[in-house]
Amino acid sequence: MLQSTMRMESIHDIHEWLNQCTELNQKLDMCENLFVDLGKLKWVSPLGITVLLSSLNYLDRNFYLKTESPSLDVADRFDILGYLERMNFLQLCPSDVKESFEMSNNMTAYYHRNRNKKDEELDELRVSKSDGDIVDLDKSVKKIMKAKGLHRNRVTDIAGIVTELGQNAVEHTGTDSYSCVQYYKKSSTRPERVEIAICDNGQGIVKSLEGHISAIDKDEIVRQAIFTRATSLPEQDRGKGLMDVKRTTFDWSSDAEFYVRTHDSAYRIHADKLELLDRGKYFYGTYYYIIIYL
Repeated sequence: MLQSTMRMESIHDIHEWLNQCTELNQKLDMCENLFVDLGKLKWVSPLGITVLLSSLNYLDRNFYLKTESPSLDVADRFDILGYLERMNFLQLCPSDVKESFEMSNNMTAYYHRNRNKKDEELDELRVSKSDGDIVDLDKSVKKIMKAKGLHRNRVTDIAGIVTELGQNAVEHTGTDSYSCVQYYKKSSTRPERVEIAICDNGQGIVKSLEGHISAIDKDEIVRQAIFTRATSLPEQDRGKGLMDVKRTTFDWSSDAEFYVRTHDSAYRIHADKLELLDRGKYFYGTYYYIIIYL
């Protein structure tokens, strides 16, 4: 059984989730039932919701997903069902997952409610399949940043981070790009910030670059991908994309948080080094999570 914790929020949360995905992907036979228990889930971040969607869509290719949906209790301060619906999760997830939600909950009330316009605060879950989709993503992110009164150069740079990572997935992995961008105003516990989550279902950084660069181990391959112009397409003069993303992230926000999960490991990217957070099991995709404090 694939089972969520109460929160799918941090790089550690999604790392453990993807480890579970690997175990079941290897254990089950094609077209078997895969039981997904989301009953305990109470909170998801932009990272959590993009990983949840992308991993379920990937597993749906091989298995029949039998899902226990989250539930809403009277004592809950956060409406997880409402948030998932608001973020378009149920429009984009596998049909059998959506049916499980509808069988267990009165989702009709959510489908027909009046949505507050939030396009100046968030770009809901988005699946990009082409360059045209990335252009739309760029426009949406710029609208959010402009609405918050950010300097024009900063608007351009933050949008550039999002579009570079999204385009990297569409052009280089041959898979869809999953993204979610959300602005958070200052609270009593957290500063004003923008959270960016982008992922894909490709083979990951290590498998993409091994054989094209000289490296002593997997961590070194990931380090070179982010800190150098390492590329699998040298003839096309590629390779600056991730370097530019890192530079732009820390130029504007020295206390920014930048994480990546790829191959079998979770990392934190600092301005001058790569920090291994945990080693796990290989699963498809590269998962980026960036928090920029404003």
